[in-house]
Amino acid sequence: MIKNPLLITLLVFSAVAGFAQHGQWQLAKDDNGVKIYTRRLPNEKFKEVRAIFELNATEDQLTNVLKDIPHHNNWSYGTKKTYVISKRGKDTIVYYSEVALPWPLSNRDLVIELTFRKDTVTNVLHIQAKSIPGTVPHYPDLVRVPYSLATWEVTPLMGKKLKIEYILSADPGGSLPGWLVNLGATVGPGNSFRKLMAIIDKKDRQN
Repeated sequence: MIKNPLLITLLVFSAVAGFAQHGQWQLAKDDNGVKIYTRRLPNEKFKEVRAIFELNATEDQLTNVLKDIPHHNNWSYGTKKTYVISKRGKDTIVYYSEVALPWPLSNRDLVIELTFRKDTVTNVLHIQAKSIPGTVPHYPDLVRVPYSLATWEVTPLMGKKLKIEYILSADPGGSLPGWLVNLGATVGPGNSFRKLMAIIDKKDRQN
């Protein structure tokens, strides 16, 4: 039996902290209004990333930028090139994306199915960008991303504002160590969403 109250307290605190690290979102940084969280799921070496922020835009302004696939490299962090493979109606786009990594690492690529679904009851727009296999052959100088899933929950606010909750889970493939990927996991979202805001603001002022 452990009789030391301080030791008991430390053991309980460690257990709770460990559970929080593996199951609950932890605020990693506030990047100019973009709050970025991470969490580690059991048996996963790569952390999930979550970003929450408000965007001065209409739903149409946001979706127009997201559907402009060839220009994703103007705002999506690390994106080198993108092109549309196919469209299924107005709410589903399948496209190819190559992501640049610094030397000596190999660039990554993947095929993404981008879907838009509006909940007519809550008025929330659900956007999903999920990697799909077997659409484009593997290129020998690139590493194919085995898994990537990004979701957007877009809620309209008073005035011309949107609340966005974005969650990304991915395996970049290859032999990248988990600690290295997790170290840079919070860099991309803040960079991407600040550029996204600037693009929408510029288009809004031009209209």
